[in-house]
Amino acid sequence: MGVPVRIILYSESQQKADAAAKDAFAEFQRLNGIMSDYDSESELSQLCTNGGSLHVSDDLFAVLKASKEYCRVSDGAFDITVGPMVRLWRRSRRQKELPKQKYIDEAKQLAGNHLWEIDEAAQSVRLLRSGMKLDLGGIAKGFAIDKAFEAVAKHQITVQLVDAGGDMRLGDAPPLTDGWTVKMDGGDDVLLHNTASATSGGKFQFVEIAGVRYAHIVDPKTGLGLTESPTVTVTAPAAAQADALASAAAVLGKAKAHILEKQFPGIKIYWH
Repeated sequence: MGVPVRIILYSESQQKADAAAKDAFAEFQRLNGIMSDYDSESELSQLCTNGGSLHVSDDLFAVLKASKEYCRVSDGAFDITVGPMVRLWRRSRRQKELPKQKYIDEAKQLAGNHLWEIDEAAQSVRLLRSGMKLDLGGIAKGFAIDKAFEAVAKHQITVQLVDAGGDMRLGDAPPLTDGWTVKMDGGDDVLLHNTASATSGGKFQFVEIAGVRYAHIVDPKTGLGLTESPTVTVTAPAAAQADALASAAAVLGKAKAHILEKQFPGIKIYWH
């Protein structure tokens, strides 16, 4: 997934801790093989290649179903069909020049929540246009964090932290503390436990073209990187939700992200 992963846990047994950590890391490896858009052999890539209607695994179906809902409630700010735009923008960042408008327009024709369908009874997904590319970069990491967290919990370990590139899920507070100390980017330390946290924004990953600073995060409405991208952190009950909503909040911006708090009362949004 292109990020360092660390797991911190407290256990009365080294053997138990080692087994839990091994199972947790195995979940990251397994899910990367399902949801990577870099791996042509991944289940996600096969779905995009085959198009049509395809039965998918439990994990991929769960992520796709959640993604469709997050797109709906965020008014398209979170949209996994931006794959063609993301690939175009990756190339532009490398070359440090904006893509031609005709290529942006072509990519936009392959994006939108209305262009793919899910069938819960058949656990299948159907892409309605040839050439569509789904990009789970805004939710798959969080989902993997949740699955790794669950793998540790199966070993009856409740004091744990699973961190993937700064996004994390936290269990019970460590011994003799009131919580895990999490440093907010540019802000104060906060104590968290039994929650998840994800951060998004263009502070560290960006490119400057013709005097304009563009973030690595693509705005589905423009097909370009965000030009106004303050860092945002979202806490939520699960990491997949925090991951997706942090991505959505970054695109919506501070003035509009309140719609997410109305839809999901259990979340909290921090702006840096």
